[in-house]
Amino acid sequence: MKINIDISVIIPAFNAADSIGVLVHTLLGETTLSTEIIVVDDGSSDETWTVLSAITDERLILIRQENQGVYAARNTALAIHRGEWVVFLDADDRIAADFLQERLRTAREAQADVALFNARHTDSAGHLRHPVHRRQPYGQTLTGQQWIRHCVSRREWPHYLWLQIIRSAYIREHNLRFQEGKSHKDILWTIQLAAADGRFYFSDRQDYLWVNNPASITHRPDYYDIRAFSYIDVIADILALSTQTQYRAVRRALVRHALVESRHFLGLYRRRVNDRQAVRARFRARIAFRHLVPGVSNLSDAFFLLKLVRNIYLPGVRNTPAAVSQERR
Repeated sequence: MKINIDISVIIPAFNAADSIGVLVHTLLGETTLSTEIIVVDDGSSDETWTVLSAITDERLILIRQENQGVYAARNTALAIHRGEWVVFLDADDRIAADFLQERLRTAREAQADVALFNARHTDSAGHLRHPVHRRQPYGQTLTGQQWIRHCVSRREWPHYLWLQIIRSAYIREHNLRFQEGKSHKDILWTIQLAAADGRFYFSDRQDYLWVNNPASITHRPDYYDIRAFSYIDVIADILALSTQTQYRAVRRALVRHALVESRHFLGLYRRRVNDRQAVRARFRARIAFRHLVPGVSNLSDAFFLLKLVRNIYLPGVRNTPAAVSQERR
């Protein structure tokens, strides 16, 4: 007998004992639609599994695996999900009480393959701050490739997975899965999601609270180098996508986007990275300067490229304390 499930909610959890229970109970509180909530405990060493195991509800599916990272955890859940739609959440964030119901209604009414929503920044005390994005085509429907060009021209790329509700058939049709790694792979997922050129709808509904958690792994000093290496891989993969025939219509936009991500990388490199020599060597090995040049569209881009050359590409750049101090200014 086929089970009809409206939405599969996929949540990777790593040492999330303090927050995962609240999120799961909020989701289970929505009873007007059929859901499955797949939580993948990705090798937690705290009481995450104990908290989850104490929740008795047939809609909750628990998977426990050795630590492989959030993207591998999402792939694990994608392989078994049964819902018509998919929503990705993070274990430590907060959602509105009617989060799933309203997202499903909006996506169906728009006849979308992917619907994107908005969110608000908040701190751990619950103080609301500014919206996550402001320049999206709210209330409109675009093809995915039109959206890529829109985002690049406005320099706003909302790649966060928890903004999205995606038709499962669209994921399967285009054989979409996450590139496994430590960080920033949601950028690549969203590009491939859009490059497949489905029907995208945009809502300014701010139904998700993005908690700024200074204690998260992404803010740990020993994680900055990992983030830098991940940025390099993402930039190289965006450039590789831009050379593929099926993405010819957005080739220039993809290269421009790679240049934007290079800006983010350089900011991290100049201010946070510890092993600058290894990071610089990896960037030069994976990303040829000439491949970034077509992404230049204004003087700001040109000046940035000069800065990238000075910091990354020029041979014999000293890594003395004085040079590091000068670069970080």
